[in-house]
Amino acid sequence: KVLWAARLARLDFSRQTGKLASKLHCWSKNDDRRMKRMAEYMNSTVDYKLRGFLCDAPEDLELWLFADADLSSDPDTTKSTSGAFIVLVGPSTWIPLAWICAKQTSTARSTAEAESVSMVTALLSEGYPILNMLELIFGRKITLRLKEDNTATIKVLQKGYSPKLRH
Repeated sequence: KVLWAARLARLDFSRQTGKLASKLHCWSKNDDRRMKRMAEYMNSTVDYKLRGFLCDAPEDLELWLFADADLSSDPDTTKSTSGAFIVLVGPSTWIPLAWICAKQTSTARSTAEAESVSMVTALLSEGYPILNMLELIFGRKITLRLKEDNTATIKVLQKGYSPKLRH
């Protein structure tokens, strides 16, 4: 049931639920403590809700994709975690459509690399498919705005190349 809630309505459960689910084959007393802490958090945040509002015409809407990553957050594997949040936005509209929280498949050597992998993952797995679906529904081109908070990654994107990220 927790996995269902994390997937459909409570994105704040996603990371911890995924981490605990990956430990089922090698559960420890520490994981019992993590599970208890998560249950306590869930009980204390019962009133949290995912909300959206739609008050604009279809021609005023655009798609925003927020991508983020942390560097080597998993102490066991030193792999980073990708996160993304995709929202339909207008002057008076905010509709959350999808989110991602997943461990990266390779070990990043820098924050910019982890952020870049997160952006590509978000664009390919959720961003472009949702963009194509909305363009089909609305019968027009939709603007996709990529939101990034890491300055080094933004500079790499503007430049188009980084010798440090050349693999």
